[in-house]
Amino acid sequence: MDRGDILTSLTASYDSYAHEREANGEPEWRDDIRLDFSSRLPAGGRVLEIGAGAGHTAKWFHDQGFDITATDLAPANIELCRAKGVKAEVRDMADLGFENESFDGVWAASCLMHIADVDLPDVLREISRVLRPTGYFWAGTWGGGDSEGIWQDDFYEPKRFYSIRSDDRMRAFYEPQFTVLSLDGSDPRPDLDWHYQSALLRKEHP
Repeated sequence: MDRGDILTSLTASYDSYAHEREANGEPEWRDDIRLDFSSRLPAGGRVLEIGAGAGHTAKWFHDQGFDITATDLAPANIELCRAKGVKAEVRDMADLGFENESFDGVWAASCLMHIADVDLPDVLREISRVLRPTGYFWAGTWGGGDSEGIWQDDFYEPKRFYSIRSDDRMRAFYEPQFTVLSLDGSDPRPDLDWHYQSALLRKEHP
C-alpha cells in the first residue's frame, strides 16, 4: 500500500467518524501532559497541532492563550476545529507548508503510527523544519510489538493503516532530529499487545 493510498483511506475513515470523535472528547489522562508541555513554551507562543481531530486539544491551547494552528487530513475534522474558533487547515504532515522555524511547540497525538516506517524519517524532518531551535515536540503513539499494515480488526471503514513500533524503535526514529527527554509507556491494551507511548522531545540548536 503506497503513501497516496494510505492518505486517501485515512481521510475517508476520519471524515466518516469525525462527529463520533467529537462526541467522545479527549481522555482525561492527557490533561497533565498538556500542562507540562505548555509550561515549557513561551506565553502566547505559536503551537502547531498535527492530526488535530475534532479540535479538543487545539481549543485547550487556544483557551490557554497560545497562538494555535490545527492541521488534519480530514476536512470534516477541520470544520469542527474552526467551529471552536481555532485556526485550522487541511495539511499532510509530510508537507506542512509553513515557514522554517515558525512554531515554539508541536503537538501530535495518535497520528505518527499512521505513517509507514519508510516515510517516517521524512515526516519527522518536516516537523523539525517548522519547529524553532530549543522548541518542544510532544508525540503520542500506540506502540508495542513491531507490525505494519491494515488493522484488520478495525471498526472504522475504510480500515486504517497502522505501523506499531517498540519503544526502542520509536526512540531510534526520533533521535536523528530531536533530543528524547522522555518516552514513557502507559494505558496498556492487553487485547492488542499495545501500549501508549508518550514522548517529549526537543529540537536543539543546529
